[in-house]
Amino acid sequence: MFKIVFSCIAFLMSGCSNHLSINNDLIPRSILQAKPDRFCVRLNDIGDKISYMSRDKDGIELCIEDLEGNVLRKFKIKESRGAFSYNWAYTNKHILIAQDADGDENDHVFCLDIETGASKDLTPFKGARSKVCNLSKKYPCEAILASNKNDPKWFEAYRVNIVTGKTDLVFKNSSYAGFMFDHDLNLRIVSENMPDGSDIYLIKNGKPEFFKKVPFEDTKSTGFNYLDSNNRIIYGFESIGRDKSALVAYDLQSKTSRVIFKSDLADVSRFGVDPSTYAPQYAVVDYLSPEIFVIDKNVSKDIAYLQSHAKGRFLDIVSENLANDTWIVGYYSSDKCKKYCLYKRNPVSGEPISLKFLFSALAKLDKYKLQKKEPIVIKSRDGLDLVCYLTRSYDFQTANPRKLVVYVHGGPWARDENCLDRDVQLLANRGYSVLQINYRGSTGFGKKFINAANGNLDKIRDDVIDGVNWAIKNQIADKSSIAIMGASFGGYSALAGLAFTPDTFCCGVDIVGPANWITTLESIPKYWIPFAEAWYKLAGNPKTKEGIELLKRNSPITRVNDIKKSLMVFHGKNDPRVNKREADQIVNAVKSKGSLVGYVLYPDEGHGFLRDPNNKSYSAFTEIFLAKIMGGRYEPIHKGELEGSSHQILEGKSLIEVCP
Repeated sequence: MFKIVFSCIAFLMSGCSNHLSINNDLIPRSILQAKPDRFCVRLNDIGDKISYMSRDKDGIELCIEDLEGNVLRKFKIKESRGAFSYNWAYTNKHILIAQDADGDENDHVFCLDIETGASKDLTPFKGARSKVCNLSKKYPCEAILASNKNDPKWFEAYRVNIVTGKTDLVFKNSSYAGFMFDHDLNLRIVSENMPDGSDIYLIKNGKPEFFKKVPFEDTKSTGFNYLDSNNRIIYGFESIGRDKSALVAYDLQSKTSRVIFKSDLADVSRFGVDPSTYAPQYAVVDYLSPEIFVIDKNVSKDIAYLQSHAKGRFLDIVSENLANDTWIVGYYSSDKCKKYCLYKRNPVSGEPISLKFLFSALAKLDKYKLQKKEPIVIKSRDGLDLVCYLTRSYDFQTANPRKLVVYVHGGPWARDENCLDRDVQLLANRGYSVLQINYRGSTGFGKKFINAANGNLDKIRDDVIDGVNWAIKNQIADKSSIAIMGASFGGYSALAGLAFTPDTFCCGVDIVGPANWITTLESIPKYWIPFAEAWYKLAGNPKTKEGIELLKRNSPITRVNDIKKSLMVFHGKNDPRVNKREADQIVNAVKSKGSLVGYVLYPDEGHGFLRDPNNKSYSAFTEIFLAKIMGGRYEPIHKGELEGSSHQILEGKSLIEVCP
């Protein structure tokens, strides 16, 4: 139920349907759909090597280069979500990376030796989920790893020698939902979820000592991220006593706190720290677009210099070395691929030395004209400000409303941003304008906005419809040609749009979305159980009579008789978050009443589709479906493009039919 990024790109064999049209000026899907040439870019702590993910014809590789662009080592990487948040160890010779099996999210942590090419599984625990918790420059060959191998509900901590694999259990756990180790690799902070949904934080220094209580309404906008180098000050976000989350510092000895930076416009979404002291250097606030605010005057010249080279793009400080004299920075916008640069600076004076272009995230896409997102604020019917993004179709003409796809993000505790979305660009290039709506419950806009979703799934649906009505009123969309699609919670929104407002949308695409809230909450991963109260407050508590009624009332499965427009459903068989039976239920119910429904299952995927052949087939079927219903442009499918895909078309072949 988190936002899943997927390519809504498509294919169609020529001659398959007379009412579909082909045009030679399409941006090729091989370009638009392609995974970036380089992504997940990192700098090692010495600052003499760059790592990044890259895609070749056989899948994902983790590549290591020197600063001159010479490739030193490549590792074949299994495509899994955990792999995209890898860590350089302080040895500067090893990388820690998590990989699962076919989307089951039971990650194993592997140690890659970039000198020998060897790979070691540090957590060979079958059926368990493991992750990296802490690394310390004081102990470069060791790491704190967490795993739920002893009890799926609770994670425990292990101190692991990443070279030898020697493992020691250092924190046995049966009640704490979270924990943090300090730079000496000692347990320092633990958190516990209370029955009312609040969080209690304790300092672990011998006997646990009360640190802070976070009320439920603040839990989505309060958290702790970094300890300073002396293990005394902890930095993080907090919304207690205010609406917008601020960057704060807590002194663990004196139990005092201070606000470092805050904004009345939006939450502080992230911050950067000095790599040696861990003190905050800058903060980012993202309302309509991201803005960087300097905290440490030692980086004020750097930020000013880097901003002066932005040329209309947004600045992202990607990675720094330990000496803080070498940075990797990125420049991006909604209609331009990310450009990575190597920045050299004087760490004492903060004076800029040089800025050198490294590479583009996807060089082949740079020569094509993309559509820029337009940030807009739409008023909900009950007065909330909904930050939305409109991307007009390539052929949009003022006062000539055309086809619109309402593309709903997952979560719900996530958000759409003013950045490049290539699935949105594909839709715009094919002739659809795209509206993305940050409905209530989306993060980044204050705790009142987040908590306005609790118990109000009907109002989230209203927010989506309010966005649609705005588009119709402003002559963006023809009310007879509006589709709704999304993944995870966005998939639920697609199903709900067809079921609760059957006359609004002409079709829907559901990717791994919940159809029945009762069965969804019955099958959540066991490691989500400590946080289940948040879901109960959002959708309804299945343990109470009133909660069950609320869950039923907001489940598309209970309104299936109202679904009268065509529906496409995609799901991964191994999805641990939204069980496959959600797709089975809605497909069988819609089919039984005689409505058109398609169902494509991927037996080697989980919550979203990561394997490239599967993404290709999903994208092909999606564009065929939209083109048949709405008449958008398409590119013919090429011979052999879907080879290697595991897709199983279980229902509705005619909706995604590909001619021989």
